[in-house]
Amino acid sequence: MARLVEQANGSAVLQLDRRAGVLGDALTAGGADVRVEAGDWPAVQLDRRFPVVVVTTDGPPEHRRAVLHCAVQHAEPGALVAWWWADDATALATDFDLDVLHRIEVDGGVIAVHRRTDRFTVHDLVFEARSSIRRIRPDALAAALASASSAPLVLDTRTHTDRVRFGVIPGSVHVPRTVLEWHVDPANGHRHPAVRSYDQPMVVVCNGGYSSSLAAHTLQRLGFSDVADLVGGHHAWVAAGLPVEAPDHNHLDL
Repeated sequence: MARLVEQANGSAVLQLDRRAGVLGDALTAGGADVRVEAGDWPAVQLDRRFPVVVVTTDGPPEHRRAVLHCAVQHAEPGALVAWWWADDATALATDFDLDVLHRIEVDGGVIAVHRRTDRFTVHDLVFEARSSIRRIRPDALAAALASASSAPLVLDTRTHTDRVRFGVIPGSVHVPRTVLEWHVDPANGHRHPAVRSYDQPMVVVCNGGYSSSLAAHTLQRLGFSDVADLVGGHHAWVAAGLPVEAPDHNHLDL
């Protein structure tokens, strides 16, 4: 424990779960600047990353995988990632491209300490995209859509199957991710009729707010100046209690 606390001393630490326990308490006491986040892990999408990320919660395998995904996406290249040891910890480390450093014996269990690779990963790709685009949260998007003068065009990039299963944001148009650029850029000759200009406000929506970040960044590179993506995606919209409706088409709103 002392080794991890020493490495984290003076660093910004992201702690996932509000129940600090022995690990979170030791880091705080050791001088680390600890930021605590908890909740629906896929929807925790911060605008910064950290040199140390610790997970102070445990649970069933699907929970561990979700929270570790959140941890790794907020870890800088080479960052330390520590979490409570579980039977599948070694497999999880392999799945998330983490190098095992050591284990810490503590009261109540074992803490596994890993290091994130320096390789440019999908998480770096997403973070790079998000550093240059605007992001909007569900409540703010709902307010913008209620404005008759400045309502953005919502581009729903999800599959037809997901749209049927989870519903759609009222007024959104369906432009699948696989053809998004071709149905937005007028140079292709197949522009979606709802796309009118390069400065038109647009919000890209996917299931969880990850591929939409990459998509919004791509549209920005194509010259569209007012493109955002929805933080947490359609799942966050639904979780916020905002309205959805059944899709009324099979492919594109054409």
